[in-house]
Amino acid sequence: MLSIFNRFMDWFMMREEAAGAMAQNPAQIMQNLSDVNVLISEPAGNFASDEAKAALLQSIINPLNEKPGLSIRLINKTFQRSLKGSLSEQFETVIEEGRKTLEEEKCDLLLWGKVELEDQAVRWHFLSAKEGEAALGVPGIAENILVPFAPEKGTLDVLYAAIFAACTPSHTSHALKIAEYLLGAVDPLTKLPAGLSNRKTPLPAKISTMGMCAVVLANIARRSEELGWFDPAIKAFNTWSELVDKNKTPLDWAMVTNHHGWLYEEMATHGDDDHAIEHIEKAIKLFESVCQVLEVRTHPLEWAAVQLRMATTCAKIGRKQSEPEYLQKAARYYKKSLTVYNQANYPLNWADTMAKMAKTMMLHGQLVKGAQSLEQAGVAFQAILQVYDQDKYPAQWANTQNNLGATLFALAKRDPSTAAWLDHALLCFENARTYYLETGKPKLVHVIDKNIIKAQELKDEIEEELNSDLLT
Repeated sequence: MLSIFNRFMDWFMMREEAAGAMAQNPAQIMQNLSDVNVLISEPAGNFASDEAKAALLQSIINPLNEKPGLSIRLINKTFQRSLKGSLSEQFETVIEEGRKTLEEEKCDLLLWGKVELEDQAVRWHFLSAKEGEAALGVPGIAENILVPFAPEKGTLDVLYAAIFAACTPSHTSHALKIAEYLLGAVDPLTKLPAGLSNRKTPLPAKISTMGMCAVVLANIARRSEELGWFDPAIKAFNTWSELVDKNKTPLDWAMVTNHHGWLYEEMATHGDDDHAIEHIEKAIKLFESVCQVLEVRTHPLEWAAVQLRMATTCAKIGRKQSEPEYLQKAARYYKKSLTVYNQANYPLNWADTMAKMAKTMMLHGQLVKGAQSLEQAGVAFQAILQVYDQDKYPAQWANTQNNLGATLFALAKRDPSTAAWLDHALLCFENARTYYLETGKPKLVHVIDKNIIKAQELKDEIEEELNSDLLT
């Protein structure tokens, strides 16, 4: 794997002696992947004529169908996003109808879009048949690629790789094959902008192609085991950033920049990264800039999602490097997201975010050996039980009981005069233990049993000291 990677890095470093290293046709790399069945719908918008519409669609379908592993067919149906609500809400109908169509047609991916006459292009979106966030490629429905009416080879190469990436390959080797193909096909990636002529590919389409290329490489890097795969993705983002104008296409800029930040976050948590703090700071800076576009007033759910991403980023590095400062930062970002994910409108999101914040504060309290963070964590865990009812959400209820017990036990060790904390902690441990015993989780039962013994010993010590003081 490393030798293959080095060959592509030679391309990036513009070393001429590596020009003949890749004897294999890039398309052949993809032949061993599972075939992908793709539906392409008629894009929304007006065409000059039916002939013009047919020519546009065939300019994409025909060349892609000639590539290995793809089967693309046209359906006489149009999907169009709503213009109301948050960005997430605008795509709800498309997701529901699109996945239903994919199930009926037994296909893996839907390409749907809208004509952008000003740019002489179609903005294509990807919808995978698999629900949830894809682990690779295009994780959200809002990401897109602007394809000219007469696309050049470079654009089709990036679209081809993005199609595979959007279908969530099941193994890391699949992701790396897509990366090998993409880097080989654009030969090299840093020359892709020059390979898209201004006459055939308008600047917005060129920028979009570069952005999608960077997004796919970033997600591939997150799936790979080698830290070196992050470098091509970073170079792709740098090339894209030299072309894009944030003010002209703010939403598209925010989508790509969000992946850029995510890339640095993943790099920082990689075991071999020697510059984790530097990369975390870069990630936070990028995420903060995304929030300047996806503002809480206009895009509340997207804004909250980025706040959660920053919170997760800080919490990871705080735990990994035992950095109390980053744990505090994580808690602040969690609190910000709770202004959107409030208990009244999003009770489960609220409870989940509160639980993450409470765990972060509990760890912070243990690191700094102070009671304030532990007290805040205890209050948060207690509040979560208002949503995680024992009957409706028994697993979450038991986990919260266990965490609350651990927090109260930690507080009692710092302030032995408060015996009530130990009594409450023991009750919480017993509640969680009962559930774990009934559901067959012996390892968790074993851990709780040890905590119960320690808490009981501390309680006995406190009572013995109190009795001794009274006798004295």
